[in-house]
Amino acid sequence: MTEYFAVITISKPTNNGTGALQGTFTCTMRVGAGTTRSAIYEHVLKTMPRQFQGGNVMFFSAEPNRTPH
Repeated sequence: MTEYFAVITISKPTNNGTGALQGTFTCTMRVGAGTTRSAIYEHVLKTMPRQFQGGNVMFFSAEPNRTPH
């Protein structure tokens, strides 16, 4: 298992498109060998607070944070 660090920024229109709710979130997770960035991305999206779900992803990064010794 490898620990990954993920960062995601989401922007969601509010007030009939006249404003936007924006947030940047971070998390770490342990994933097994062969786990794709796409799988990490989908997992991170599912953990977003409800008010950000369905928003536009402005930035996403997932990088190894720690490797097993």
